[in-house]
Amino acid sequence: MAQILVINLGSTSSKIAVFNNQICIAEELLQHDISITQLSLLEQESYRVKSIEAFLSENNISLKTLSAIACRGGLLKPIVGGTYYINQNMYNDLRSFKYGVHASNLSGIIGFKLSQKLKIPSFVVDPVVVDELIDIARVTGIKDIQRKSVFHALNQKAVAREYAMSIKRNYNQVNVIVAHMGGGITVGAHNNGKVIDVNDGLLGEGPLSPERAGSLPNDTLYKWAHHQQLLPNQLNNILSKESGLIALCGSNDLKQLIQEYNENQKIRLAIDAMIYQTAKLIGERAVTLKGSIDQIILTGGIAKSDFITKKIDEYVNWIAPITVYPGEKEMESLAIRVDDVINKKEQAKNYS
Repeated sequence: MAQILVINLGSTSSKIAVFNNQICIAEELLQHDISITQLSLLEQESYRVKSIEAFLSENNISLKTLSAIACRGGLLKPIVGGTYYINQNMYNDLRSFKYGVHASNLSGIIGFKLSQKLKIPSFVVDPVVVDELIDIARVTGIKDIQRKSVFHALNQKAVAREYAMSIKRNYNQVNVIVAHMGGGITVGAHNNGKVIDVNDGLLGEGPLSPERAGSLPNDTLYKWAHHQQLLPNQLNNILSKESGLIALCGSNDLKQLIQEYNENQKIRLAIDAMIYQTAKLIGERAVTLKGSIDQIILTGGIAKSDFITKKIDEYVNWIAPITVYPGEKEMESLAIRVDDVINKKEQAKNYS
């Protein structure tokens, strides 16, 4: 029996679970005090480890019974999708924050250290830097600038696999458009198991979202940033954390905003724009797949809202049928994919 510890660390919370043979036997979402989250990520490490150990102790699970550790992938160099061993090279890149600073890096850092101590393997699955873009999707009109692939790869691929399984096909046998809608929104064109085009969800390229600005007019953006005398990291923070519904409506609480939708014209216009821009990007991906589309999949926290999904459906149902997978399937996907490696149904890749 394979017992797998799953670690998915975010900026303000830790999702931890243990699976036996792909069945969850214990799971918890820990919200951390601001006194902890204000610390640098490496300063948070010991506290997060203690949280994981306390969770295991409370659920009477011994570290010695674990077969493997599955971790949410952090910011690494661009790699193709798959399940990867956390080796020394990956650990070094995660810990140095060479490719960017994000709380998800801590998942692999802690997972690798625990695995070394316990002498069991640790893995990441489909990290946010999965890059399977076709060449023409990278090209911009500036020679020194290329588009990047940074998106909700883990959940996008998880729901695409689940859809394929529901129609008794493999993921590499379907063409689907997946819109993951959360704090940021990414829309991917999945062509026979590869995400050949997707917007960069980290800086908000694509639709405006609860926290991100979305694509903006170039001239207006650089003039505005110059006028505000913003440094690159300040602009980055605004585009990725302080824009979208937060800036337009003063809140990223979509449930509350929807309750005010009919009475507040400002809120109605902002939400309608988010829906419209998401639908437009789905249409863009339909072009990428040349109209050969088995299904459009709506997922992420926003997909829990029937109000939002029905309005998107009105725009795009002529393209292909729509399936909604509300919320995220990250924990299950991490456990299932690592269990598949243990049982030799999937071969893990090496990060170099």
